[in-house]
Amino acid sequence: MSFDGFPSGAPMTPLPQALLRDLAPAMSDPAELIVTLYAIEALARVRRFPRRLKCHDLRELRPMIEALANMCAPRDVDEAFDAGLQAAIGRGALLIGRSVEDGRWVEWLALNDGDGRRALDAASMPPASAPVYGRESVYSTAPEIWQSAFGTPMPAILTEELKSAEARYGSDWLHDAFSEAAANGARSWRYVQAILERWETEGRDGGDATARTAAGGFETSRYRHLFRE
Repeated sequence: MSFDGFPSGAPMTPLPQALLRDLAPAMSDPAELIVTLYAIEALARVRRFPRRLKCHDLRELRPMIEALANMCAPRDVDEAFDAGLQAAIGRGALLIGRSVEDGRWVEWLALNDGDGRRALDAASMPPASAPVYGRESVYSTAPEIWQSAFGTPMPAILTEELKSAEARYGSDWLHDAFSEAAANGARSWRYVQAILERWETEGRDGGDATARTAAGGFETSRYRHLFRE
């Protein structure tokens, strides 16, 4: 494809000098550079201050998807995006935080500068050193995870059972399973337990309980029998 040149007066995206001088030369995976560049461009288009961006919105950017597909083969786009995002956050170019909206986990991205740190602080989302995908957890205890996902205090009668589950699966899996249940409108410990057991036997990949249908919704058929209790 030939390029006719940039039109006069075309919008420009400012790039931090540190990205070009310090960070880019140290990157070995093109996915990291692609995700970082498109995150900066998307954040520059955010009109509110301080600026932050939903991770989902970045993931859906068509030009970024095409760049990842062309430059990161043979990896699929999702794999390349996840690797690039993890690397960008791990290197310190981007910050990630999360909040709960309408019973769903929402992940937010910001540039790692004063404005970005204020963006996450303003939304009560502590900056994390790693993405939320089954890794570092903002909520460290089962009662906090329950309260955040379901919006109600954890029943005292379940205290020991959830402590055992936390010890067995870890707080990462626990909060992801609660998030999945809340997203499906199934605010039930039995439902959460079924997700955890399936992940344990089938793994988080392939048989992942967070898989989505082709229409973009959560696949709930595996747990349909648990919706009514």
